[in-house]
Amino acid sequence: MKRTILFLSVIFLSCNKDYLEKPPGVDITEDVIFSSMTQTETFVAGTYQASIPNGYPLSGALERRLNGGILAAACDEGDMANTWTNAQGWNTGVIPNNNIIWDEDERVNSRWQAIRRCNILLERTDGVPGATEEFKKQVKGEAFFMRALLYFETVKRYGGVPIVDKRLNADDEILIPRSSLEECIDFIIKDCDAALDLLPSAQAAAMLGRATKGAVLALKSRTLLYAASPIFNTATPYIDFGTNNKLICYGNYDATRWQKAADASKATLDWAAANGLGLVKEYGAARNYEMMWTLPDNKEVILASKAYGGWGRGARPFQVILPAWAGTSWQDGGVSVPLNFVKYYEKKDGTPQDWNAAGGNDLLKKYSELDPRFRQTIVAHGDVWNNAVGKISLYGAPHNTYCRGGHWMLKGIPRDLPPTGTPTFIINWVVFRLGEVYLNYAEALNEAGNAPPEEAYAAVDEVRKRVDMPALPRGLTKEEFRKRVRNERTVELAFEEHRFWDIRRWLIAGDEGVMKGAFYGLKITAIPGNTTESAWLPVVFENRVWNNREYLHPFPSGEIFKGYLVQNPGW
Repeated sequence: MKRTILFLSVIFLSCNKDYLEKPPGVDITEDVIFSSMTQTETFVAGTYQASIPNGYPLSGALERRLNGGILAAACDEGDMANTWTNAQGWNTGVIPNNNIIWDEDERVNSRWQAIRRCNILLERTDGVPGATEEFKKQVKGEAFFMRALLYFETVKRYGGVPIVDKRLNADDEILIPRSSLEECIDFIIKDCDAALDLLPSAQAAAMLGRATKGAVLALKSRTLLYAASPIFNTATPYIDFGTNNKLICYGNYDATRWQKAADASKATLDWAAANGLGLVKEYGAARNYEMMWTLPDNKEVILASKAYGGWGRGARPFQVILPAWAGTSWQDGGVSVPLNFVKYYEKKDGTPQDWNAAGGNDLLKKYSELDPRFRQTIVAHGDVWNNAVGKISLYGAPHNTYCRGGHWMLKGIPRDLPPTGTPTFIINWVVFRLGEVYLNYAEALNEAGNAPPEEAYAAVDEVRKRVDMPALPRGLTKEEFRKRVRNERTVELAFEEHRFWDIRRWLIAGDEGVMKGAFYGLKITAIPGNTTESAWLPVVFENRVWNNREYLHPFPSGEIFKGYLVQNPGW
């Protein structure tokens, strides 16, 4: 089994530089860095740390993201119990145009510093004294991969951005205008292809943690999927941008973009099969999914960050995710899950669950009928958290006050995390895993043709069958399959920072109940004389607001004032 897990230090880079501030010229420090393979390896490790996404909230510099919140609470997946994080701004439509570093993108500036590091690696690695050809290929391949990843993370947020493909020296122009979206996508794919030519399919045990072809292929799959999606693959953008339309879309629709995404996804699946990767499915339907996100280094992971190590109940990310009653005095209150999101979970027979607006007296029965992934992702009334905490009851003031959604987020919290004591845990943030690639493949195949081919059905079925969910019915129309595969992504990739971006690339964030309109929790009450069931009633806890300008982020206003960047529409 070959896979890429990043063994990174938790030393974070700080960056007080402007958006594209010119770096200093070559100095003795840089010369020392590239004086040996050992010194260069240190620089490579720091570049990984600056490049790889970290989704869970962290203390320190990365705490700025959402002011310590979690992205799931900035879409229909969740709701923060506290009131001070910036996640809620996305739900109420009050995101300003000058605070994106706190509102979501804490790397809006430092990402450019990381791109500079990649460019320096590409410029100087060949000159490292005593460097072997194998070393040079590895480091340059990693630099191409990390630069591509950094650009993808930027483009998915902002559309077309300045392309900086070399180190900026003292006499270079630094106020570089935005390139078109198409030019940026092409640049990312070009870097991916360069990395594929240089990186190995697998690493030796001593090199575990370094990029392989699999990580590059997964990035290529995701990039081309986004490029083919409605937000970008269109002649008419979400807001008319006049002569600047091509900064935020292709300017035409082309179905072959979907086929390219399908081909890239298939190449990733083929690589995985050849290198021993596979879905986690050795623990039974009731545990397979949870073990996928619980077990470090499992066979499904293509690339993961290990910046999260040695954390206890009172430290991030547990400080954010754990409900107040399950943590310490430092807890932020937890992340509840609205009924809006719970409705995406089908019954075990593959049909929709009936959540009647009038409620009912059969809440525990309804929960028991749901897709097994529900109880491996979400904590509901009547569930056993773990042996130390016992059964969870959502009666009572603490839950009515803080658990507005009626359910608690479980994913990311080890089952054996006790309510007392100071044990510590290691938890991975998965950047790429095989389950996503199967769903990328299915979505792209369906959109590339007039009807879903058998390969698209088979890809979705592969993900579903590890939790004993039935195969999709054959004979679906393109539109019907689209609805099913989108629902499958929502459930399978819950709380992995896909939903926030998926509802944007699909242009559905403005749909009722997604990021607009009534959001429901549950009023749960006891039934007199009945100890085996509970009554439930959907209740509105919030009416959310959506503005189409939020399909892409605003550039920092300080950079707009310099005159070289065109601000995204609506901001």
